[in-house]
Amino acid sequence: MVSVWAIAIGLIFLNSFFVAAEFATVAARTTVIRKSALAGDRLATSLLPILETPRRLDEYIATCQIAITFSSLILGAYTETNIGPGWAAWLVEHFKIDHLIAESIAAIAILIIFTLLQILIGELLPKSVSLQHSERIALFMYWPLRVTSVILRPFIWLFNGSGVALLKLLGVPASSHRHVHSLEEISLLLAESKDGGLLEPEEHERLHQALELSEKTARQIMIPSPQVLAMPIVLSMEEAYRRVLTSPYTRLLVHGTDVDDVLGYVSVKQVIQSWFTDGERGSLKQLIKPVPFIPENLTLGRLITLLKAKHSHVAVVMDEHGAMMGLITVNDILAELIHDIESDEFKHPEIVEVLEDGSVRLSGSYKLNKAIKFFGKTPESDAETINGLVLEILERVPEVGDVVDLGTAEVRIEKVEHHAATLVTITRKGGGKNV
Repeated sequence: MVSVWAIAIGLIFLNSFFVAAEFATVAARTTVIRKSALAGDRLATSLLPILETPRRLDEYIATCQIAITFSSLILGAYTETNIGPGWAAWLVEHFKIDHLIAESIAAIAILIIFTLLQILIGELLPKSVSLQHSERIALFMYWPLRVTSVILRPFIWLFNGSGVALLKLLGVPASSHRHVHSLEEISLLLAESKDGGLLEPEEHERLHQALELSEKTARQIMIPSPQVLAMPIVLSMEEAYRRVLTSPYTRLLVHGTDVDDVLGYVSVKQVIQSWFTDGERGSLKQLIKPVPFIPENLTLGRLITLLKAKHSHVAVVMDEHGAMMGLITVNDILAELIHDIESDEFKHPEIVEVLEDGSVRLSGSYKLNKAIKFFGKTPESDAETINGLVLEILERVPEVGDVVDLGTAEVRIEKVEHHAATLVTITRKGGGKNV
């Protein structure tokens, strides 16, 4: 009887072995395994291609699932055959009940006892351990699973093929095991890493900003066209030279008949070199570098890919009618990611001035998401700049002296140009300082 129980417990532990392998493989972080592989770990080098190839990962997981199923079925059949008769005979001898009833009671008792043992030892325990030490267990289980997959290969082929055929019959697309996460899941993982002490608050904030940045559109962070510094192509080289000398920036846009007819941009350094080398014989047209044109709703994730493909660090944002809405540069993208960086190429500098009474004077084009710290709370608005917020609340073109009440702060219009508030003062209510 002792040997019978030893075999039964052994089958339960065999089940737990494959449960641990399955959960560890699914939960193992590919980045950690890749790091170990680069460090020369042979097991990691062998496991990494499996984790990165959906088809091979499917077969790997199928090996665990089939082994778990077989061990569970064998455990049920073995205990029923080798333990059931002895328990039934004991019940008949001590309680003088009918043999058939005793067999039924013994079968139910075996089912309950071994189901509990299977759940506790064969499922819950290995699951908890493997989720806590997923990479180590996944590496440890590599060779046992490889050997098992060779033994069970006919069953893997049969069951995987049958499963895919059944899904097709039901009209359900077959999916593969892949280590991918949505942006929301990644955000939760970052929050958990910060709570667990693996990320500093500053690191978490930067990574969180990077996630949000990929979903923003070009229109949300572009430099609006009224702020873009540009010069017409008809300028002579002397005029172009004098224009770049007075410019504080390293590059300038060049346009044709009007600002919507963007031809590209020129480097200030090249204009100066051309003037000293060729004088009036030089041509501004020959110095122009092409610039990609993008729609306003292009996400920054796709924009970064486009800029890399075009080997450009600037793009012109166009509206649906083909007019230039603004300009976006790599510096603008970095400025969104790291607020300490200010983009200053192609545009007039933004005004940020702290007054003696604690209020803050800003340009109307100041980005609303950056100006939140001056308001005391986040305004409920779809606007992207302070001027946009003012227009939304006033429902008209602002005038000098207008005051917009935001509840926790007041926005006073100090200057208006081209129907837009170009200079505003924000004063926090209750005597609180803005900065």
